[in-house]
Amino acid sequence: MSYTLWAGFFVSLLAVVNPLGNLPIFVSYTQEDSTRVRQTLAVFVSLAVLALLLVFLFAGQAILHAVGISLAAFRIAGGIVLLRSGLGMLSGHQGESVEKRVARVEENPIQQAKTRFRDLVVPVVVPIFVGPGSISVVILFARQAQEGTVSSWDLVGVVAAVAVAVLACLLAAGVIHKAIGSNGLDIATRIMGLFLAAFGIQFMLAGLADATVGWIAPSVLDVHGS
Repeated sequence: MSYTLWAGFFVSLLAVVNPLGNLPIFVSYTQEDSTRVRQTLAVFVSLAVLALLLVFLFAGQAILHAVGISLAAFRIAGGIVLLRSGLGMLSGHQGESVEKRVARVEENPIQQAKTRFRDLVVPVVVPIFVGPGSISVVILFARQAQEGTVSSWDLVGVVAAVAVAVLACLLAAGVIHKAIGSNGLDIATRIMGLFLAAFGIQFMLAGLADATVGWIAPSVLDVHGS
């Protein structure tokens, strides 16, 4: 792969995965967790992002075709998930119950992280980090690999580099948490909930626009989500 194509793939994929922009969402979902659990979750999330992007890199078109799902439908479904999560963050109901927090005190950090990771797969991993945008990018460059213009292993290297960037950003979550404090985090969580709900609506509008071709004005379809 030429340097230009490598750089283009890396920048495009990093932009749609957007680890820095999505970091506050990860912080809000892990605010009740210890530092070690949060760091373990960062590793789990990054590995999940790596695995999913590689799956779509090598089999994305086949998967979507096999199950009969278009990217438009994926956008709409992802938008609904984001809207629901955003409304939960706005109302302050996205956190764990007291009973759940008490129950996991007795678990070791690794077990806690495994339990919490199930709550983060949707919507943090999908569709926040791995969404229609990132899937579209990897499928686009995968086509070039199929045509022989680039090497598949070079594409794998780029995906791995993006996953490392995600990990580096998520490991900084603890620093952000300490810097803004509990009250600041609560305010930030509600603000991010509003943005998340708005992103969800944009995802749905973009999906509907793809499905209906031109019924929705282009000015409302500037979607920057992953």
